[in-house]
Amino acid sequence: MTTTIILIAVLISSIITLFILDTGVNYLMKKKVSVNDKIPLTVHIVKAIVFISSGILLNDLFNSFETLSTVLSSSFTGNDLLFKSFSYFSIFWVITLLAIAIINWLSFLMYMLVSKGENLFIEIAKNNLGAVILFCGLLLALTIAIKTGLTPILDQLIPYPTLPEYH
Repeated sequence: MTTTIILIAVLISSIITLFILDTGVNYLMKKKVSVNDKIPLTVHIVKAIVFISSGILLNDLFNSFETLSTVLSSSFTGNDLLFKSFSYFSIFWVITLLAIAIINWLSFLMYMLVSKGENLFIEIAKNNLGAVILFCGLLLALTIAIKTGLTPILDQLIPYPTLPEYH
């Protein structure tokens, strides 16, 4: 039962995250691609890689929330357990969203550095596949690098019970 609830919570947070990311990419590209033009293939490729990158990071939510549920169920019951679980899951999700935002921003900055100041969004609007592949590589490399550090950060927030010291 607990695993099902955790799975539903991660699924709902993933859907909301993907919606936020889709809206953000559409907003950034709205000014670069005119309304009458066909949306370039590169926009869809960037969205797909951003979604994959986010999914890789959202994967850590399941394990951390499962551990949290086990720890909290030994200390709380009923509404207190539900409130504490929801509170901690929200904190975990916000930290993951911040990590996603930072990774996307760093990837954009690294692309500008590597490509000598080219604007990624203009290159996407021009349907420049080479620029998109470079950005996607940078994004995935940073995602994999950050993923290993995200789980310990989330696990540090779990309120493990302290054992009393006997003298």
